[in-house]
Amino acid sequence: MKRGFTKQGILITILVTALLLISISGCEEKPAVMRLTPGNVAAQHPTVGRKKIAFVGYVDDNNEIYTVDFDGGNLSRLTYNDTNDYNPGFSRDGKLIAFISFIRYGQSNDEIFVMNPDGRNQIRLTENVASDGGPAFSPDGKRIVFESSREGNGEIYIMDADGGNETRLTNSNSHNCCADFSPDGKHIVFASYIASSRGVRSDIYVMNMDGSNRKRLTNSGFIDSNPSFSPDGSLIAFDSNRNGNGEIYVMDANGGNQKRLTNNTFIDMDPEFLPDGHRIVFIAHRGMDDQLGVYVMDMRLLEKQ
Repeated sequence: MKRGFTKQGILITILVTALLLISISGCEEKPAVMRLTPGNVAAQHPTVGRKKIAFVGYVDDNNEIYTVDFDGGNLSRLTYNDTNDYNPGFSRDGKLIAFISFIRYGQSNDEIFVMNPDGRNQIRLTENVASDGGPAFSPDGKRIVFESSREGNGEIYIMDADGGNETRLTNSNSHNCCADFSPDGKHIVFASYIASSRGVRSDIYVMNMDGSNRKRLTNSGFIDSNPSFSPDGSLIAFDSNRNGNGEIYVMDANGGNQKRLTNNTFIDMDPEFLPDGHRIVFIAHRGMDDQLGVYVMDMRLLEKQ
């Protein structure tokens, strides 16, 4: 005898179908690359704290500092100054953000400030007639490495986190910038720009925290810049135009095994590792009408593609 569906059978079917859909949904892999910031905010200079990413957003004809969660949630604006604020650098514990503010009154140049992660308690650390930039905290939060043109050329300096004891670390004919500490605080990686017969090029170097024992890590003949150590110190992420376009690369801390991670028509730049050591935050755009945005890539998922 042919039977129809009972109410109990229908309920069981619905339940099984729902469980299958949940199972299938759970098995879907996340994308290897994901945009974190909205399309209406032009972003630059990401920096990673313990739980947040700080970056520069261009709004109201001005550069301001924002933060966002690692998954793109809780976008917050931190600065509301009548001057450009940019180049944020998170302390490793996430309790402070160093940044640059352009001083327009009395002297027109960039100076380094520090503030709480909610934008409060903004304190000026440097004060001179030249521009200072690119601040990055040491792992213990006691020192800040930065770049300055105060002696006529872009050089790397270091100071206490309160602005005291400023010391010059490099002395060369090139423009040195974009410094970052190794996780153990013993080394500083940076980019060095110089004019050559092929135009401007830059290479990545590493040195001891006191400026000694300088070693060259890249020699592509193009622009290799914006280096950043992985949390365990084994890798350095950087950007390069060696293949005709700005892309993200990674290499061993000694300069070996240089590997390209992105391959896009448009620019990818400014990489920095998240605390898990697998994901890298960077700046990119993906079309002619697309604003620069903060993206995150997972190197583990990239390897599967």
